Amino acid sequence: MNHDICLNIHYSAPQEIWDRINEIYKSMPYWAERENSLPQWCGENINLVASVESGGIQISGDMPENIWNDWIKTLTDRLTKALGYQIGQPEDGYKFKFWKPFEKKYSDIKSIDEKQIVFKDYSTFLWGDFDSRERNISGKPPYFHFFSPLIELYVYFDDSKVFSGNNKKNFHEFQQRLGELGIKTLDLT
Repeated sequence: MNHDICLNIHYSAPQEIWDRINEIYKSMPYWAERENSLPQWCGENINLVASVESGGIQISGDMPENIWNDWIKTLTDRLTKALGYQIGQPEDGYKFKFWKPFEKKYSDIKSIDEKQIVFKDYSTFLWGDFDSRERNISGKPPYFHFFSPLIELYVYFDDSKVFSGNNKKNFHEFQQRLGELGIKTLDLT
């Protein structure tokens, strides 16, 4: 039977994560060592390949259903243990871990509401994805930091003078707007 799934492992993962993933791949039944090619598993009526796509790790190919169900569960269990967060299909609600913090300028905010913040490049962040929220007006530059184990966002204030009038004004306006939306931040100043 043909299978085609994506797993919530982002292409931006650092090399040490890819090394762990490759070790998991090699530990799986039907592993087929191929030099300079995509990870592959082969056997009787089995020909699976893994690739890194913008939507996550894609695993596609043929494997009998009775083998597939145990095989994919074992793979996702091993990846979950090795990477430290739940691995599964994004369409089933599994979230991506972003390995590098997102850094955005306050002046690039396009819109903000009780659900999300959107920047001029259309990158969108949902408030519900963040467990913690902090602010530091004395940071160099001043910033707001939103984070959880899976994602981090810094919003920096771009005036080069740390305590400039614009930074203070914009910082306090942003803090007030967040407060109006019910989003509280811890003061690190």
